[in-house]
Amino acid sequence: MIDLTDLELTGGTTPRLLDWGGELVPPFGGVTQRLDRLGSRHSVDCVAPARAMEPNGRLWIARLKRAKREGAIIAFPQVGFDPGNPGTPVVAAAVTAGNTVPLSGLTSGYRLHEGQWLTIFHAGRRYLYSINTEIVGTSSGTATIQVTPFLRTQLSQGDVINLSEPEMEGWLAGDEFAWSPDTDRTVSLKFTVTERA
Repeated sequence: MIDLTDLELTGGTTPRLLDWGGELVPPFGGVTQRLDRLGSRHSVDCVAPARAMEPNGRLWIARLKRAKREGAIIAFPQVGFDPGNPGTPVVAAAVTAGNTVPLSGLTSGYRLHEGQWLTIFHAGRRYLYSINTEIVGTSSGTATIQVTPFLRTQLSQGDVINLSEPEMEGWLAGDEFAWSPDTDRTVSLKFTVTERA
């Protein structure tokens, strides 16, 4: 994975949820049912502001070309949100499936906010989720949260959770990566990163 977390994305980002579930609509009327499938994840369109082609543009183009083949890690935007001091949270007990995650290692009384983002590190990979409901951790630094989407892997006790600066890892979407140097010797970079399954 190529680390792109230092790339300023002040040109804008468009995050979205890729949902593999769907609605089952009876052909002759009746109740519509929701069918959730595992594997829903996130994708982000990224725009980096124009930068001088030398040396910054050249360096970022080289990294993005490598990321097309090796994958990318980007900082996930939490515009205007201050996560405060969450402590050093980890998964408190093994989790096999679902969307409930027990935490420990939080700062005493830390408030987790609905819609707050987090990254769970498991087996060397990053998984991005958001918190479903507002909850305050205990004085001993524990809490149990529900996340969206459903977990895409089993979690182990001690897996690290990043609440301060969530990151997303995945692949650059599409069959190509292109860039257009401007006549003023600057270049703007646009790309999409989609989480690995």
